[in-house]
Amino acid sequence: MNELNNSISIFKNFQSEPKTISLIQWLHACKHGCRYSKQVLRYRETKQDFLKKSLPLVTVGAVCEGGRKMEQVIHKTGWIALDIDGKDNPHLSNAEHLRDEVANIRNVAFSGLSVSGNGVWALIKIEKPDQQAEYFHEIQQDFLELFGIKLDISKGRNPNDARFYSYDPDAIIKESFIPYRKLSKELPNSPVYLNEFDDSRNYQKDFCGNGTRYGEVALQSELKLLEQSSDGNRNNQLFKISAQLASLVASNCLNEFEVRNLLEHSARFIGLSDKEIHQTIESGFKKGLQNPRILKVSHDSLSHNTAISLKEKPQINSALYGMNPWTGEVFDERGYPKNWDNVLPF
Repeated sequence: MNELNNSISIFKNFQSEPKTISLIQWLHACKHGCRYSKQVLRYRETKQDFLKKSLPLVTVGAVCEGGRKMEQVIHKTGWIALDIDGKDNPHLSNAEHLRDEVANIRNVAFSGLSVSGNGVWALIKIEKPDQQAEYFHEIQQDFLELFGIKLDISKGRNPNDARFYSYDPDAIIKESFIPYRKLSKELPNSPVYLNEFDDSRNYQKDFCGNGTRYGEVALQSELKLLEQSSDGNRNNQLFKISAQLASLVASNCLNEFEVRNLLEHSARFIGLSDKEIHQTIESGFKKGLQNPRILKVSHDSLSHNTAISLKEKPQINSALYGMNPWTGEVFDERGYPKNWDNVLPF
């Protein structure tokens, strides 16, 4: 449990300055309730977006100073928050059951319902915080191949990824768990890319001789570049990245709808307006779709690819409640117990 005492950053809203709390303090608020619990329950009933967006957020992977940008991260904790969305996993319709099953995974330290109540979020500790993107890719593959669970790939790659407060009195905080240590070694016989967009981007170490796998790695890498782009270069970077990914869409390595949604999400995260986001993505796609990216692999790589294709993988469609009847706590006139006031710093 000592690692659950790690410091993390909490934000009252998107625009606020960060404060520091312990991870276990946040998890106790998620499980036992706080002044925002009724707001979560109300959001689950009404789906009114302002209710969600006015909830506090945390960066479990980082302690930040002055904001949530990567350059404002002063310490990486090694914690990754995984998000399992119900719409991405239609075969897993019971969020409560999924939460309990995810908690049985030995690397998972926490499992609870997401703010919507239709999905699950979970915590995993990694061994090397500076390699979070690489670990996230491995975790994503393991969840899909071992458990048939598709993770939301728009969250979890970066230590400054933020998530909203969510209330679940049946959330599971584990006393013991095993940090995730798996990292694949670089594979030989990497591919050669033949088109004008190949401007030294290199995803070779994650290539497994499979176009779709390459596309997924490329997507994660490009989104990370976008989220780290500087203020004066964000539109230009969004255009180039849109074109890069559109060329993979044209090669059937990626799904266009999913790529567009993730680009929009990341572009809003760095502060671009909806108008410039839509115009820039559209221009990038217009260019990229005309130039499919061609993968040329060696004979040895092709043999490796054949071996991989023989392995069955789950087929998942792409792109988990303020009274507290469970604890028996008596609410005051404000709608929550007095002892909730000291759980969060605001």
